[in-house]
Amino acid sequence: MNQIFRPQPGRRGYCPPAGLAAPIAMAATTVLSTGLSIAQQSQQAAAQAGMANYQAQLARNNQMIAEGYAQRALQQGRVDEQNQRFKSAALLGSQRAALASQGGDVDSGSPLDIQADTARAGEYDAQAIRNNAALKAYGYRVQAANTGAEADLDSFKAANAMANLPYGIGSSLLGGARSLAGTFSSPAGGGVTVNYANGNAAAGFGTYAPSNAFGWS
Repeated sequence: MNQIFRPQPGRRGYCPPAGLAAPIAMAATTVLSTGLSIAQQSQQAAAQAGMANYQAQLARNNQMIAEGYAQRALQQGRVDEQNQRFKSAALLGSQRAALASQGGDVDSGSPLDIQADTARAGEYDAQAIRNNAALKAYGYRVQAANTGAEADLDSFKAANAMANLPYGIGSSLLGGARSLAGTFSSPAGGGVTVNYANGNAAAGFGTYAPSNAFGWS
């Protein structure tokens, strides 16, 4: 005979539901496990975001260093180009003086051709210095662009780690809620047998069938 058990501590034959301790213990374990999971997810997300931000800052620093190298390469190229032009002009002046000392017109004929060749060679060297400096600066700027892209990616990883944290916490809370609902959806361990010494069931036994999680009807 199944009867709804109404706790009446003063009533003779009262027997507290012995199966209630197990669901409570399971619920406490679920709550603790959910809390630990949330704390672990938060700590892990913070660690991932911190590492990604650190890597992004390193990449930004490397980007600025590479850009600085590019600027210095261009500046050095301009200096070297100017120095080469000075050398070419000095060489051309020496040639002109030497040719003039031999007599004749230095502005025509072979003397002029010699001076033209010297000027062209000097200009070629100056242009080569400029181009080499630009090429070197370009290499540094490519490196700066690559490290800048790495910094952007690391920053995205950091933001993504923190953005995904609420979803992870929500999933843990939902799982914990489902576990709690499953714990209290049915009594653990079946019913509790109650022996009524007096009353309508004096000669029989009734089965305690709780109507809810705590055994109250």
